[in-house]
Amino acid sequence: MSDIQTHNFVTSIYYKDLNLSQELIEHCLKKELDNVEENRTSFFRPTDETLRKLTLDAVFEFFTEVGKNLGFDGLRLDNTWVQKYNIAEQHRVHVHGLTINEYSFVCYIDCTENSGSTIFYNIGYPYVDTGYHKIKPKVGRCVLFPGSVPHEAQANKDEKRIIVSGNITFLRKEQFEA
Repeated sequence: MSDIQTHNFVTSIYYKDLNLSQELIEHCLKKELDNVEENRTSFFRPTDETLRKLTLDAVFEFFTEVGKNLGFDGLRLDNTWVQKYNIAEQHRVHVHGLTINEYSFVCYIDCTENSGSTIFYNIGYPYVDTGYHKIKPKVGRCVLFPGSVPHEAQANKDEKRIIVSGNITFLRKEQFEA
């Protein structure tokens, strides 16, 4: 038998359809947003503690389950923001955190079948293009992924794509005790 050894690199994204509270949905719909080049966002505004709490209430069980499966003991919600996309607006390919325990998420708050999908690429994109996975927006769908995964929002075809997004850090017990 040959002495060739193999190791496959695998990056996973996780998604689940959640029951979002009406309070979270209404808070996101009313959120004051800044116009940026590609969309409307609250990213550059001070932390909205109400958004943070409502979001954590909605995602905690899902994120905790994923974290435990990955060998983590807890999580910290680092930041959250709301983004709205009008017709033809998008969000070009970007990444968030770069370490093994930094994850990001997108939760669809308001959307239709014409809302732009989110595309997730393999780590290394655009220099290494080995494929992608497209997530179609659905109200309540929440996607959790390593912050280092390149992703983008495709051009929107209507006025209804609103998301809450953010970054979390998964923690191990020794980080609680420090």
